[in-house]
Amino acid sequence: MGKKGTTVTTSTEEPTGTPPKHSGKAKRTLTPGNFFRTVARVAASSPVLFRAFIRPKLSFALREKVFLAVTAINDCRFCAWGHTHWAMAHGVPLEEVNEILGHQNESMAAKDPAEAAAMLFAQHYAEYHDKYDPASIENLRQYFSDAQVKEILAYVRFITLTNLSGNTVDAVLDRLRGKGQPISFFQGVMGLALAPVLFAVILAAKIEQKLGLAKLRARLHRPRAENGEPK
Repeated sequence: MGKKGTTVTTSTEEPTGTPPKHSGKAKRTLTPGNFFRTVARVAASSPVLFRAFIRPKLSFALREKVFLAVTAINDCRFCAWGHTHWAMAHGVPLEEVNEILGHQNESMAAKDPAEAAAMLFAQHYAEYHDKYDPASIENLRQYFSDAQVKEILAYVRFITLTNLSGNTVDAVLDRLRGKGQPISFFQGVMGLALAPVLFAVILAAKIEQKLGLAKLRARLHRPRAENGEPK
């Protein structure tokens, strides 16, 4: 599986209260060609996402690792900042977060082959935007049950939409500052429409980070072992 995405900049320090600055590189955004397809795939996985919200089959830590693996390819700075914070709240060390964002797949595989398989699938999906090799799903089934595989796919589809949404808002912000690449009318409209939602999520994450609510929520909502571990 090749690495077509841009590597997200890693850090040796814990995430600050503000997302990092834009790198200035062109990134994958929402377009008329991928918007409806991406939304439709999230909608198709919505029953699984709803069940995962109530009774997840995977641990929250693995969920965040999958989110970070996709984000590493799509290079959404907002998602990288937020999910680094949430991953660490669920017990993922910063060193491991940086390994995921830095595509250090060999190190991940050595630590936990099952988790590495999930993250490699997530990266593969992000690289080819749902045109993934069916063999990659079969590889997941070596480590996870069918229900867990569906949950991984649902998470990957969801974070793909949020990554592209964040990058679209970023592209609009760059144009408003007189920088960045030219954007289409569609991207401008979508970016302006999504910006309030993104900023509301960032504000909520900052408040959660300041009050330490994420770690409290992680302690209160740890899934039971049979729901959080590979088969």
